[in-house]
Amino acid sequence: MKKDSIIQFVCFITHLDFEEFVVKWEHYAKQFMTNSGAMTLQQGAETKSRYKYVSQHEYRQEGFRFAFMKGRSSEHFPEQKVKVIQAGGYMPVQIECRHLEEGDVKVMAFISHNETDIDFYSQVSLYRHLNIYQAYYESCTYGYILEFFTPETDAHELVEQLKTRAGIDVALYRECLVPHA
Repeated sequence: MKKDSIIQFVCFITHLDFEEFVVKWEHYAKQFMTNSGAMTLQQGAETKSRYKYVSQHEYRQEGFRFAFMKGRSSEHFPEQKVKVIQAGGYMPVQIECRHLEEGDVKVMAFISHNETDIDFYSQVSLYRHLNIYQAYYESCTYGYILEFFTPETDAHELVEQLKTRAGIDVALYRECLVPHA
């Protein structure tokens, strides 16, 4: 990931299991594979999360345009049980980790626009690395999206620690191995 990148976060609300979901997700994500840099799909794990899946698509800041639903105004995959939430494009402000270390998991925190003390999150304990993404557009769903890389043994305690903060949606996510992505 480069400093001049924009990361598009797309969140999915569904009850579909991974095997059913990934086939539908790949159908729509294929059109972005040639235009984007890295693309990852993550699944909410072990903690209750608003989003069952979160997809990240990396683009160069120059000429950034993203339309996951290919011009459709629908917030659902057509004829499927999947609600698509376009969180928006985010600029990497702080990148400490690109890949999980052995035994680590990712805790993602979706921070509201009302948050005025982003430094608070750097001071919480129980994580090894922190990536911070700031909204690139005013129309983004969140002000910040944070990725905490933490040992699996500390993940639940970190989630509980973060949940005490107002205006935050936080959960544990695992990267999915997508066959064709």
